Amino acid sequence: MGPTKYDFNAHAKRVLGLLVILSMTACSTTPQIQSTSSRPQYLYAANAGSGTVSAYRINAVTGALTQVPGSPFVTGLTDMITVNPSGTFAYVQNYFGGTISGYRITAATGALTPIQGNPFSTGYLGSRVAINPAGTFAYVGSQNSKTVLAYRINTSTGALTPIPGSPFPVAQGPLSITIDPAGSFAYVVGDEGAVSILSIDSASGVLIPVTTSPGNGAASITISPHGAFAYMAGRKTLSIFRVNTATGALTHIPGSPFSTGHIQGPIVINSAGTRAYMTIGNSNDVYAYRINPSTGALTKIQSGPFRIGNGSPSVTLNPTGTFVYQGGGGQIAVSAYHAAPATGALTLIRGSPFAAGANPASLAIAQP
Repeated sequence: MGPTKYDFNAHAKRVLGLLVILSMTACSTTPQIQSTSSRPQYLYAANAGSGTVSAYRINAVTGALTQVPGSPFVTGLTDMITVNPSGTFAYVQNYFGGTISGYRITAATGALTPIQGNPFSTGYLGSRVAINPAGTFAYVGSQNSKTVLAYRINTSTGALTPIPGSPFPVAQGPLSITIDPAGSFAYVVGDEGAVSILSIDSASGVLIPVTTSPGNGAASITISPHGAFAYMAGRKTLSIFRVNTATGALTHIPGSPFSTGHIQGPIVINSAGTRAYMTIGNSNDVYAYRINPSTGALTKIQSGPFRIGNGSPSVTLNPTGTFVYQGGGGQIAVSAYHAAPATGALTLIRGSPFAAGANPASLAIAQP
């Protein structure tokens, strides 16, 4: 039998078909990538005691900060700031005054504009505002009254309306409130160390007591992005729990609690759930850890700790976890670091630290 005759036309058709498929694939994915990468990111620093918020645009490539036009914005007495999940509103809290002021975030510039109805009453000695993942409910604890105040968020205007039945009593004066990634449970850390676990009614926002668990002298709880693990920063220990996503219950993982020295401020975890950062001791060094995805256990990254500067425990990460920012502790600046994707190790970003107001003690990032 002779050699098979090469069919050029058939081959050309196969090549042309492959090119069409590749072209269609590129067209279907490229707009989504461009849309995500082109959305600007902004960092907000609440300058405690000075009545202002410093606002910065984050350079998506370098992580450097540039103050947005009009920054710092006058907000009245300011202690803490929280941004809603969609990055459209910022809520500035007056801890001693018992009020929250809401601001619309301008997507193109990062500027803050007061929303109608400011300020909203919260009660004396309020914890930082916690917002559910859907951005529909806001919660703030009042240490003075041992209650949690609950609000429905108008997603168009940002205004807060008290939820019927609010405020809801808890076992101890709330220091902080954390909501799980599913928006099903609220974890309220009390000023005597106990943790109140409450379920959240998804339709009404009402809080329903589930149980109260002993704590470890912690002031905050951080839940991993996938909701599987909870990290409680104690005075000298770190407690790690496996979370029952159906009931909200917390169960210590083997070896927990772990001796760490005094952890200052909340633990922050990257969006992938693979890295954790925290400040330990009085030196304000940031320690970086790898997270075991199966057990939740932490392994210290050997090149740490990383000296962030003369800062405070106020540490935050950008959405992709590539940049780490810290402020406060009497500073008048925000320190910025790049987190290596492979290791989580930190390196100083050129131009850091970036000028801010007096004591930028609370940080938040928005990507409207």
